Amino acid sequence: MLTSTETALLPFQRRFLARAKSPKIALAALSLPRGNGKSWLAARLVSDVIPTLEPHEEVVLTAASLEQGRTVFRFVRQMLGESYRYQDTSTRCAVSTRGAGSHRLLRVMASNSKTALGLVNVPVVVGDEPGAWETTGGERMHDAIVTAQGKPNSPLKTVFIGTLAPARGGWWHDLVRAGSGGGRHVQALQMDPAKWQDWKEVLRVNPLMRRFPESRKTLRREHEEALRDPAKKATFLSFRGNLPTENEQTMLLSDQDWRRVVAREVPPRQGRPVLGMDLGRDRAWCGLVALWPNKRVEALAVCPGEPNLAEQERRDGRPAGTYQRLAQQGRLIVASGLRIPPASMVMEVALQEWGRPVSIVCDRFRLSEFQDLHLGIPIEPRATRWSESSEDIWALRREAVDGCLSVDSDSRELLAVSLASTRVLAEGDNVRIQDDSHNRDRNDVGQALVFAAGELARHPQRRSPSIRIVA
Repeated sequence: MLTSTETALLPFQRRFLARAKSPKIALAALSLPRGNGKSWLAARLVSDVIPTLEPHEEVVLTAASLEQGRTVFRFVRQMLGESYRYQDTSTRCAVSTRGAGSHRLLRVMASNSKTALGLVNVPVVVGDEPGAWETTGGERMHDAIVTAQGKPNSPLKTVFIGTLAPARGGWWHDLVRAGSGGGRHVQALQMDPAKWQDWKEVLRVNPLMRRFPESRKTLRREHEEALRDPAKKATFLSFRGNLPTENEQTMLLSDQDWRRVVAREVPPRQGRPVLGMDLGRDRAWCGLVALWPNKRVEALAVCPGEPNLAEQERRDGRPAGTYQRLAQQGRLIVASGLRIPPASMVMEVALQEWGRPVSIVCDRFRLSEFQDLHLGIPIEPRATRWSESSEDIWALRREAVDGCLSVDSDSRELLAVSLASTRVLAEGDNVRIQDDSHNRDRNDVGQALVFAAGELARHPQRRSPSIRIVA
């Protein structure tokens, strides 16, 4: 059991330590903005448990990298003093006993799942800044820890401490969002996004920084810069407000605009929709968006069946189950056994779901395949030059902000996954979607939405085709 004398601790630190030490708690998580003593608290937990270890036991501290873990390790060294033997090299950080029969008490390792396979005789794992693990194999590392914890009679206690950013989703966000219950204790301190401009709100979520004049001055300067600069606003909200936020200048739709869209009442289907299609190649998906004249939005995607969805999640760096959940919801259609979904399958999916659209707008890639289907539906191939892209993107943004664009509830998760990966490049007022050359970003549905919004804005009452395809 963890033991310590809590002196000179802030109330939230004392409360977290008490709950983390409880024998009833198998997993404890604390999420705070940057600069509020998370690394120090992680070190405190590690230094508390080391004196209680049996000769065959050790504590494991894991971070996104060995260098990041070294910060906590050096706090541990200060707290423990010189009664122990320390290794601090470019490839290794560890604490051992002194004298004959020396044995290891602390191992520091990076969030690599291969290193997590040896969690034996480890009563406590402390995870530092798990939000940074998403880009360094953290999903598999987390899975390995959970697997070790689930073994029969496992004594393993897991403690995670960190800011939610830089990750914008995944297991760490899911854990914090789920809250306490069932042997799990979760504390999280986050800014109210509606009050981020209020200095009192900034101080509320930065309890440690407000106690020190220099830290408070730094916080005040960053807050004032964020009020003036959208790019700095994103960084401020992410790390000082514990609200992971994308730079609004690189987002297709800002978080505020997306919340506005999904908050609107969704009207029923009316008339015939415009169909936007982003036609996938190689490992990409085919994104499909139906946009009705009353601005109701529905979305589907067709993805390769090879590799399977679990492998696609790992390849794209997505949380386990993300794509599988979309498939179960019927929003993601899998082309079983195929690496490239055929045009006939893509159109069959669209026609079965929405009927015949009034027109189709798509990128030029694979256009001939759809022309060969002889659909008898107007098709407009849309170029992705600056001028065309800007026209379509601004049409979408106008509808999101000042129009009546709304998204059917069944399509929201798929669109949210895609929009989170859709980045735009800007040159003045000209914008276009930034392509991912490795096909790991899931911007396919976001691009299809842009095509559909641009088409409906150009031809709100369209009745005749720009390209007529006849049998």
